[in-house]
Amino acid sequence: MALFRKSTPADFGWIHDLAARSNLRSADFSFNNIYCWDHNIDSFVARAGDRLLVKISIGGQVMYLYPVGSGPIGPALEAIRRDAGDSLLLRGVTQDVLEEARGFFSPEPEITLDTDYSDYVYLASDLATLSGKKYHAKKNHVNRFSADYDWHFEPITRDNIDLCHRMAGQWFVDREEERDEDYAGEAEAIRNALRVYFDVGFEGGVIVADGQIAAFTIGEMLSEDTLNSHFEKADPHVNGAYAVINQAFAAYMLEKHPGLTYINREEDMGMENLRAAKRSYHPAFMVDKYTLKWQF
Repeated sequence: MALFRKSTPADFGWIHDLAARSNLRSADFSFNNIYCWDHNIDSFVARAGDRLLVKISIGGQVMYLYPVGSGPIGPALEAIRRDAGDSLLLRGVTQDVLEEARGFFSPEPEITLDTDYSDYVYLASDLATLSGKKYHAKKNHVNRFSADYDWHFEPITRDNIDLCHRMAGQWFVDREEERDEDYAGEAEAIRNALRVYFDVGFEGGVIVADGQIAAFTIGEMLSEDTLNSHFEKADPHVNGAYAVINQAFAAYMLEKHPGLTYINREEDMGMENLRAAKRSYHPAFMVDKYTLKWQF
């Protein structure tokens, strides 16, 4: 009988529970990245005791995520090794578990760090208030937006989710006409997230400016103190909309989740424009993730 299987929205509860126990603050273990991006990473899930096992395939290369959860790590890693066979790629190994993971099997693994996939993590209070000199430019964008538009933030509901669908569709149409980048994967992931939004524990919001949707965002609590911001889209013709949705969603989530401390805004994938944008919000720290390779 196969160990791994495809995930469904019904798996959100136990996947979230096990991932939250480790409190690693890595976006790799969010339900969104496991389920909504399945078309890109071909993911499978399993459970070994109180550990979450995730198997993915990228470009035909099979790999496994470090088993998060609680309880002994040994049975989970042994289950992965049996499934992997003679060669094991273990991905998503964060610094705090690196020594434990590298010493579990012999011989010593080959270890690599790809900083293009390091997660940017921010203080939620910084993003919500934009206080201090370092956020002066961001605050100006928000103030200018408030001067130009009559706007408000509202959570995603069944009454406005169709507006998010339509805005996302138009956003990708516009970008495909303007640039050469392939947005098909992200477009499908957003469609998946909106399709299952009310069946799982996603949280999000929209900015309505002068009666029209100007931006929307979707996130997911990784643990009691960490929010993972998955998607953020704004009308490119509405100046300042990105800064406003970023701040408003952080403030909304802080009020809704008093224990919230950090916001993980994921990686930059080596894209210079995305890297500059993420750095401009001054991350509190990065979550570096290592890949370990064994040949048995």
